[in-house]
Amino acid sequence: MKQGSNTALYMGIDGGGTSCRVRLADATGKPLAEARTGSANVYQDANQAWRSVDEATNLVLQKAGLEAADRARLHVVAGLAGSEISRAADAFLSQVSGFAQFELLNDGQIACVGAHAGQPGVLLVVGTGVIGFRWTSAGWHQVSGWGFPLDDIGSGAWLGQQAVRAALWQRDGLLAASGLTEAVWQYFNQELDGLIGWAQSALSVDYGKLAPLVVDWYEQADPNAQQIVEQQRQRLGQLLDALHQPGLPIVITGGLSDFVVQGLAAHHRQWLRPAQGDALDGALRLAQHKGAH
Repeated sequence: MKQGSNTALYMGIDGGGTSCRVRLADATGKPLAEARTGSANVYQDANQAWRSVDEATNLVLQKAGLEAADRARLHVVAGLAGSEISRAADAFLSQVSGFAQFELLNDGQIACVGAHAGQPGVLLVVGTGVIGFRWTSAGWHQVSGWGFPLDDIGSGAWLGQQAVRAALWQRDGLLAASGLTEAVWQYFNQELDGLIGWAQSALSVDYGKLAPLVVDWYEQADPNAQQIVEQQRQRLGQLLDALHQPGLPIVITGGLSDFVVQGLAAHHRQWLRPAQGDALDGALRLAQHKGAH
């Protein structure tokens, strides 16, 4: 599809540790094409992130029937994981070239804009990690998202970590045995050496695989799981307290969102609403806004 050579084009990018997704739109906002490439977490690997963005840009232009030179018409907003770390963002941006305009944000920021269809609001993402944003005319405010194990309290990784600790504390006689602690020991074939050896190199995603045990046993009124979930809900409530302002809608997403919503306090629940769009919607909205000003 050929466009006028001087007509602006808009592209939104959503990148993380797994993939880089891009969506291209014309000057009216009509979607032209989408593409997906590899990892684009700028903190993990800024060079790889740029390669993924560069490849995705070439691919989406090709899918839209455009030329490589049309990159110069692109007004881009990219939401890439890890970009809140300034040295990682600088390493990535030093490689960016050829665009009419390019702005780098965090992937959670574009998700917040998409979730609220470009209007002010609060987004809390609870999956393997946890991060929250408030977006208003005054700008951005972020809570959490500073990485596991330093942060991400209340996340899936944190739930799994607490389950492993509970099993160790049960072994030491500090906690009573329960279905949850037994399930953890079964996961490690009842072997202390196996658990300790695993923990020496376990990443957030590894701990996150144990989160379903906490949820399952919580639903069976397991006392150790109940204590962990109570701490999780207290922490997530604190994050929402720090983010929320009167009148702002709240959207909760992520792999644990359904479970988290069940335990929200009434003063947070009353502001809940479903997401109005996804991260690419948010990135495109911002790109169009930036390109028009």
